[in-house]
Amino acid sequence: MAVTIKQIAERTGVSPATVSMVLNSRRGIGVETRDRVLAAANDLGYRPRRRISETATRTIRFLRIVKHGHILNPNHRVFIADYIDGIEREARTWSCTLEVSSYERFDPAELRASLETGSIAGAIVLGTELTEEDLETLRGAAKPLVFIDTFHSSLNFDFVDMDNDSSVFSVVEYLWRLGHRRIGLVKGSVPTRNFRLRERSFFESLEHFGLGFDPADSFAIDSTYETGKDDMERQLSGRASLPSALFCVNDIVAYGCANALKEAGFAIPGDVSLVGFDDLPSNSFMSPTLTSVKVSKHRIGQCAMQLMALRLDNPGRSAEKILVGGELILRESVRSLAAN
Repeated sequence: MAVTIKQIAERTGVSPATVSMVLNSRRGIGVETRDRVLAAANDLGYRPRRRISETATRTIRFLRIVKHGHILNPNHRVFIADYIDGIEREARTWSCTLEVSSYERFDPAELRASLETGSIAGAIVLGTELTEEDLETLRGAAKPLVFIDTFHSSLNFDFVDMDNDSSVFSVVEYLWRLGHRRIGLVKGSVPTRNFRLRERSFFESLEHFGLGFDPADSFAIDSTYETGKDDMERQLSGRASLPSALFCVNDIVAYGCANALKEAGFAIPGDVSLVGFDDLPSNSFMSPTLTSVKVSKHRIGQCAMQLMALRLDNPGRSAEKILVGGELILRESVRSLAAN
């Protein structure tokens, strides 16, 4: 039986993507790892199968699908550009080119038809606004699909998403260490898979640190600058006190929340500390600057392209689901309540 990339990965303790990159002489792998993989391949008797010519160029399509526009709107152009940059840079190492298509509605028949025409080899889909049921309708599509910015364990697709659990835990742990014991939640009024995961992780993290939660400390606002601010202003009306800290499910939500808090006379972080998620570049220009979770969109795009390349070379391989961890970027929007 032929030796597989998966067997080499298990022998060396690295990912199948890393093994594939080494065996195909791709850049970006350390000397020690490369030598270890090549030695294992030799020991196991690996023989590469016949491949598409290295000079052949395959086209990968990036699909930005807007279903309702509450998340994928002009406020979020920056992180979408980072996804595309990560995919495009990695595509070059696999002799692939990238084309970008946008759909302002979700029409499964239209999408499936677009995958059946043209010369594309596969598609990487931005699934931010798509539900599990939406993705089900694309099962059996004519070309391989990799989904980013969403994750469904029950579906037999390749996914790359952010690790919401560990990222949100780091937020609650940071606030807890600073002495915050009453932490509120500002969630999206139009939920997405990632928003729901962050909300779940938030409550699990509160429980871990033995913190209670008052339902009155939960706010739901739109994920746009203007509407989010209006939504938050209505929910702040008549409020004399607030939690000492608020976790916002993304930075756009945090911007709307911050503007509404200021209009209502609450100081940040004097009265309320604020933490966002996504670490948009504009966070550094807010007043005060916004503490936020940074997850590398470039890395997510890179991983997605690696999974696509592996899928094209081996269509029957098992689906992979990759989670990319985040980093809490500390700025001025949080103050310590811990005793000196």
